[in-house]
Amino acid sequence: MKRITRFFLTTAIGLLTVASGVKAQSYTVEGAADAALNGQKAYLYDYNARKIIDSAVVADNKFVFEGVADDVKYARVSIERNYANLILEAGNIIADLKEHNASGTALNEALAAYNKGMSDLYKERAGLYKDLKEKIKDEAQMRKTFDSIYEASWSPRYAAQLEESFDKNANNIVGAAIANDMSMSYRIGQMDTIFAKMDKSVASLPMVTRLIDRNNALKSTAVGQKFTDFTIDQPDGTKKSLSDYAGKGKYVLVDFWASWCGPCRAEGPNLKEIYAKHKGDKFELLGVVVWDEVDKTKKAIEEDAMTWPQILDAKEIPTKLYGINGIPHIILIGPDGTIVARELRGEAMKAKIDEVLK
Repeated sequence: MKRITRFFLTTAIGLLTVASGVKAQSYTVEGAADAALNGQKAYLYDYNARKIIDSAVVADNKFVFEGVADDVKYARVSIERNYANLILEAGNIIADLKEHNASGTALNEALAAYNKGMSDLYKERAGLYKDLKEKIKDEAQMRKTFDSIYEASWSPRYAAQLEESFDKNANNIVGAAIANDMSMSYRIGQMDTIFAKMDKSVASLPMVTRLIDRNNALKSTAVGQKFTDFTIDQPDGTKKSLSDYAGKGKYVLVDFWASWCGPCRAEGPNLKEIYAKHKGDKFELLGVVVWDEVDKTKKAIEEDAMTWPQILDAKEIPTKLYGINGIPHIILIGPDGTIVARELRGEAMKAKIDEVLK
């Protein structure tokens, strides 16, 4: 009787799978881990959904995930600071935490080949810098020589390898992962060509639609465009908008920052110097706090003695509007509300302010 019941149950599941149009295929993701990680949790993260989809305890120096691949996902296995990027698809996948790659299926082999090529280029760049630093003792001359070689040789090969790797994978999810890397360094508008090459099934993935949205935000807030306004509820119950400051006849330097961001806090002395020198009828400095907690923000403002206006607790509202994926991000807006410059930092920022206010 048990055999008959199991037969009908299996048949019913099979019919349900066919009827739903989903072809259920199992996957296994496994890998070796250092003995020190035994007892720790390994997490399986889905880049598309931006969430952890499974966890497993490391035992006997290894971890194993098992499941059903109802679709193909760009994912990551992580254990503390150890990780491997992979394509979660049907098959037996071996994740390598030391090389940060995976093998065992065609898409994982393609992703590993791409990552290795990029890694080799990064190692070459680091080696070049190290060699020049040993040979040229004058720091300024060393930097000038490095930048010259970087621009003339390394950067074009890096761009060519990205393009070649993407073209090979424009019709699969590996292409989406490569496009994500491209978006980090491509100038405004360059990603349009990449998106146009993508297979529709790839372009519709959430991780790609986010890239497309960011690309559109960057184009609409590029230098020469009018600023995009936003309004944020403040902790004291009031509302503050960018338009309270921008487009009012002054140059406005807008600093998107957070208390936990070391490079943001490091720009503090530069911003203080600029504010002390130029504050007045022609210039204003505005802080916009993103991705932060209000109490920690207020503490940082007090610690760093920031005396300029701030829009607190903006979360990710302005970063989405301006296509910002890293901070500090500092934008200069002209008196009429036109964006004059983006991604200003340090001495270059001070020179730009001096230039427009001379």
